[in-house]
Amino acid sequence: MKNLRNILVAIFVVLSVLIINSCTSGDEYLKFTKGGAISYTGKIDSLKLFPGRNRLEVQGLIISDPKVTELRIYWNNKKDSVVVPITRTSGIDAVSKIIDNLEENIYNFEFRTFDAKGNSSIAVTASAEVYGDRYISSLINRPILNNVLIGSELTVNFINLNADSGALGTEIEYTNSSNQLKTVFTDISKGSVVINDFKSGSTYRYTTLYKPVVKSIDTFYAVYKDVRPVPTPVLVNAKQPFNYSSYDGGRWGVIANWTTNAAAKNHNGYGGYDGGCCGKANNATVNFESGWGAPAITNGKLYQSVTAEPATYQLKVVVFESNHLESDPGGFYIIVSKGDVELPNVESVGTATEVLKYKRVLSNGIGKAEYILEFTIDQTTPITVGISTSQPDWGRFCTISSFEIVVK
Repeated sequence: MKNLRNILVAIFVVLSVLIINSCTSGDEYLKFTKGGAISYTGKIDSLKLFPGRNRLEVQGLIISDPKVTELRIYWNNKKDSVVVPITRTSGIDAVSKIIDNLEENIYNFEFRTFDAKGNSSIAVTASAEVYGDRYISSLINRPILNNVLIGSELTVNFINLNADSGALGTEIEYTNSSNQLKTVFTDISKGSVVINDFKSGSTYRYTTLYKPVVKSIDTFYAVYKDVRPVPTPVLVNAKQPFNYSSYDGGRWGVIANWTTNAAAKNHNGYGGYDGGCCGKANNATVNFESGWGAPAITNGKLYQSVTAEPATYQLKVVVFESNHLESDPGGFYIIVSKGDVELPNVESVGTATEVLKYKRVLSNGIGKAEYILEFTIDQTTPITVGISTSQPDWGRFCTISSFEIVVK
């Protein structure tokens, strides 16, 4: 009985302690809530942040709580904030706010809704990066491969730029042939753009457009760059099929729009134009052939003059077929000379002061070979391009498919 009494006493003591503690905890809770339950407003839902240039757009939804009257947005450890008034309707209400005048940085934001009594929601947090001058200074313009200006038609060829960089495309501002300022945009996926009404002699400027992230509310521009395209010197009648000014009715003729000297007309007063033979794809080409019944050629010449502005150029000549050997006397030369002049004789090619560049053509068998002569002009001047050849009468030829001058 004594043991039972002790056990009952112990149980009574424990229960008393629990009741006292419970009452104390309840009192503290009532102190905290001032006698009532904690009331939270409905939090912002479907939160999205859209970065821009020194600003940020906030979007979200207020779905369930009709008592919400405002949204407060905090950043910089709550040192900065903005209040967005909310007028609730019976349905779902969209919230949108642009926060301006933000320094370029990564921000941690806290979002809380409030009702008219000052009750708040639980916090919703999100981070976003805001962009500014530092980002802009890192942007590069899409590199230009070259400009091809022929008359009023300008083709701008670009080097590829990785789309992962955020580049959208390139914007070109130019003056057209009617002295109007025009703008054209080229998507980053395009390798070139053609402008059909460019004012020759004028300058265009261009910039590359970027978005640092797809959801950016602003487009950023690289620093504008000015470009003055150099007109391309255009050779007339310069590729297969070549036109002739006179023709023997069989195979040989004289190339139209080019100067052909008497020494090059070794086929009974014709030469330079080849109508083709032997089942090859050499019809309507340039060809100087000696032997096989035709006499040798001594300083035969074919040339044309054009005007070139200061720039670096390349003369590209495609040789379809040639059998000239390095051991042959004379030689077959492609030449660029300064001035509206006759090309030098073969023996003077290496010493003539007017020669800007030359290359000797040798055998390439049956198969195209491209000869590239690069040269620089320091002031606007006529230049003369073409061929000077001395070749024996034991069977020599050189068939040319095209001549082209490009601005490098």
